[in-house]
Formats: sequence, C-alpha cells, structure tokens
Amino acid sequence: MSFTNREAVVAGLDPRERGQQLAKVLRVQDASSLLIVEAAGNLAVSDRDAIRMIARAAASAVPCAPVAVMRHDARASLEPGPVHFERADPCFVARVLGWQRATSLEDRRHMLALGPAVIDVQAEDGERLPAEVQRRARGVVSLYMMANTGDGGGLHIALGHPELRDWPAARLQHLHEVALHLAAAWRIRNTLSADPPGEALQRAVRAWAEARTAPRSPPEHALWPALIAGRWSLLDAVTAGGGRYLVARRNPQAATALRALVPREQVILELALAGRSGKWTAVEMRLSESVVARTLRSALRKLGVGDTAALAGARTAAFEPFDGVDAGVELAIAELAPAAPSLAHLSGAERAIVTGILGGKRITAIAQERGTSPRTVAHQITSVYRKLGASSRRELLALFA
Repeated sequence: MSFTNREAVVAGLDPRERGQQLAKVLRVQDASSLLIVEAAGNLAVSDRDAIRMIARAAASAVPCAPVAVMRHDARASLEPGPVHFERADPCFVARVLGWQRATSLEDRRHMLALGPAVIDVQAEDGERLPAEVQRRARGVVSLYMMANTGDGGGLHIALGHPELRDWPAARLQHLHEVALHLAAAWRIRNTLSADPPGEALQRAVRAWAEARTAPRSPPEHALWPALIAGRWSLLDAVTAGGGRYLVARRNPQAATALRALVPREQVILELALAGRSGKWTAVEMRLSESVVARTLRSALRKLGVGDTAALAGARTAAFEPFDGVDAGVELAIAELAPAAPSLAHLSGAERAIVTGILGGKRITAIAQERGTSPRTVAHQITSVYRKLGASSRRELLALFA
C-alpha cells in the first residue's frame, strides 16, 4: 500500500486512531528518507552513483511522486549538471529539463544562495523562489527540496505528484530536516571528493595523525551520548598508517530529531553491541525477530553505519576536533586503541578465508580449496576487511602479527 493510500485510510479514522496510524506512516517514511542522507554520505561511491542512490531513495520515501535530482557544482559553472530521474514519464522529463533550461543565471544564483529547505511551490511558501522560477515550477513540480551547501552549489530534488500538496505539516517538516542533513553531507562529499572515492579522507586522517603530538583543545570527550541523541553521527572509519580512526560530524541543530534514537532503538542496539542475538532480543523484548532486525537497521542508519562491527570502540572513543578538513561542517576524530581482533562475528566461510590468508594463500588457492569462485572469495575478503577494520591484506596480517 502506498503512503497516499495509507493516508486515505488514516483520514477515515477517529482522531486518536488517526494520530496513531499517521505516526506509523511517519516512522516508515523516516526509515526510507534516511537512505537519502546515507547515500550522500557514502564516500565509497562516485558522485554519479551517489546521485543515482539519492534519487532511488527519494522515490522510496515518496512512493507516489516522479523524482528529479539535479546537481549544482560550485567549482564549475552555475549550469546544472545531468538530471537523474526516477519513476518519471517522458512528459515529466521534458518539462523538468525545459524548466531548467529556461531558468536564468541570475535566478539560479538567487536559488543557490537560499538555505536548505523544502518549498511547496503551489503555496505561499513558493514565493521564496524568484517569481519567474515559481511560475514555471508550478506547472512541473509540487515540492522542491533545495540542499544548498552554502558555497554556491548543492543538490536539488524535484517531486512532482500533485497529491503532495495535501501532506500534513509534520511530513513537510520531516523533509525539511532531510534537506538540512543532505546539504551537510553533500558539502562534506564535495570537500572530500577524490578518485578513487574515499581516498581524500584517508589522506586527511593520515596527515592529522602525523602532525598530532598531543591532545588539542578542547580536551578529548566521549561522543557516544551525542550520537544517541542525534547531535552527531559517524562519517567513516578509516585505517591509516597502521591505526584505526573514527571520524564524526556534527548534525544541523534544527534537524537532530531525524538522527536521534528512540528508546526501543537504544535498547536493541545496546543488546546487539553486547553480543545478544536477534532471536534472544526478540524473546526478551516480546517482539518478532523481523521487528528487532528492522529496528536495529534503523538505529545503525541513524548513527551513520551499516553494521555493529563499524561501532567497535565508538562507545568509549575519545574524540578531538578534526581541523584538517574544511568541510563547512564541524568534524571530530578519534584514534581507536589497538585491540586483539575477534573472529566471533565472522561467518564460518569468512573465518576459513582468514585462516587461508594467514597461511599465505592467494585468492585462487583459497577458492580451489573451498570449491567456489575467486570472485566469491574476493567478495568475502572485502567483508572480512570491513568487519575487522582493515583495508588490505597487509593490514589484516598486521592485526594478527
């Protein structure tokens, strides 16, 4: 059932039931729209792939609307880059492209100077746009998300379904918070853009580690409570110079609610970090295993990670200001104390592969022994690296030296 259909059902309920059902709809949308921010912050993929992922996530969060994602690069001209469409018919594509071509340079500059926001172009809110832009946009889109980065660039997402005009204010506010997070994530991406993706952050962390002689001011502090409250989220875990580092970013103050963990998410996350299985947690909390798994995924996504292995050391890590990157967003970094690697959270196949690597065997030899393809073994090795915090065979060997 689509969100629009769900809301039609909600409209026929009494006020109390309507509030309860609408809250469920918002929670579903919350989980989907976080994928938009997650895609922008994924430094392991190219900008083109990130934009494609953002468009697909937006289409998932707003299932009724055709979606167009436009990139404006402050380092190039003010002309928009290629537009990525999802769920768009030829008419919508033609109208969006025509609208973009007809927007003057002056109006485009004015739009990119605005703060991150979601604008209902059909309502009075649309008057924030230049008059000619608003006039043309009314015939094309309903909602226009501007994730401007403050440096003359940004991402714009056009949502084109007319029923979006009837969304409740709570959902529009939710999308506004998404715009704030998306702008911050895209500003960081622009600062750390490199080929291959993610290499710029590794270089910055390595330079920070080499230059660091003593804790800086303000003193080191634990960031875990701020992560749980949504004030900060993790950007990436980086292995550099034999050490492992966590990099976090401060979230926009007006949008912390999108990242804050609810009580159930906190409990399930803590149990998972304590090594409790999903089945044990489900029995203990009288929930289904699917609810536990879904809640854990939501909690991890809010923190900015994909699995519990990425949080190793985060609860007690001492963070310092990370001044080596001018991303327009406050960053913090923590060097994690080296610990003996644990194979407990690896699968049986992954443990066998680690044994093979420690024995000096190459991918082809491991594949032959296991009766599988070298490609499968390569994927499993990548998973092993991620779970153990290594980025190469050399670093994996060093962990067990």
